[in-house]
Amino acid sequence: MGKYKYIDRLRQAMEGKYSEEYINYCAEYAAKLLDKNLPVIYDAKHVDEILRLYGIKPDCYHIFVIAGKNKERKITAPSREIKQRQQWILKEILEKQDVSDNCHGFVKKRSILTNAKMHMGHKNILNLDIRNFFPSITETMVIFQFQQMGYSKNVAEALAGVCCYEGKLPQGAPTSPYMSNLILKNMDQDLENFCQKKGITYTRYADDMSFSSNEEIEGFFKDIKFIIGKYSFEINEKKTCYYQDPYRKIVTGLVVKENEVCIPKKFKRKFRQEIYYCRHLGVQRHLENTGNQERTGFREYMYGKAYFIAMVEPEVGKKYLEALDEIEWGY
Repeated sequence: MGKYKYIDRLRQAMEGKYSEEYINYCAEYAAKLLDKNLPVIYDAKHVDEILRLYGIKPDCYHIFVIAGKNKERKITAPSREIKQRQQWILKEILEKQDVSDNCHGFVKKRSILTNAKMHMGHKNILNLDIRNFFPSITETMVIFQFQQMGYSKNVAEALAGVCCYEGKLPQGAPTSPYMSNLILKNMDQDLENFCQKKGITYTRYADDMSFSSNEEIEGFFKDIKFIIGKYSFEINEKKTCYYQDPYRKIVTGLVVKENEVCIPKKFKRKFRQEIYYCRHLGVQRHLENTGNQERTGFREYMYGKAYFIAMVEPEVGKKYLEALDEIEWGY
């Protein structure tokens, strides 16, 4: 239905039931949202009707911890019912909003590879990590973001209630990554303005921020920290890394060189070893030797690694994929 046809039908449905002033208000409100290609939602009750929230518990989440190489992540995963509603919000509302050009995480056609490539050929790289990234984003911030899109406070509060858990953005909800990008858009712009003046390249992938230049940039740490603090975020200084020539430089886990981005040699060496043991000992024997005999999804895990390598180094990744195809996976 076209914008003008929708407004005409809205006016016809409201005539005789509401004042002309209120009808004009609703028509203007709807027109602003339609101009942005957003679904028109009038109040919290309308949110409940669209998302079919009746009888669904908004606080139904499963909490678990994933241990990474350098940090543990507390994952707050929504129930299937809540997740489905969040996916609708993500597709119909959030992804229709632009994020900053500096942002490379959770955005179509951008990745850790496009993020790392921005820093090729630079002598100095500074990597920063935002402390408690998702929990630092409050429900109040999320409400404000929905209001910025054009929704009334009543609607914004209802939508934020679906996206948040215990007053914060949960790490594990499908809406959280893109919402975080929208909330950090102004911060990204402030950092970009500062970096342009100093001849620095700035990118962000979720909570990982990278700054690079051919000039010394470590001295700008306090300025960058101040800008980030303005937006209620803190830097995890224990994870701050500064790379300089002639040493190896890393951005979002990838090696950044003068004219190319590569997978770390250690990662590829360990992966080759796993393939070797799987081919010569058998998958089950390899899992037993490594204490992972109860592991599920190992085949998918191995192919996932190979596709990751292929994304960065196509020819190398192709060889690994061919080697995986030769393995007997009947375990």
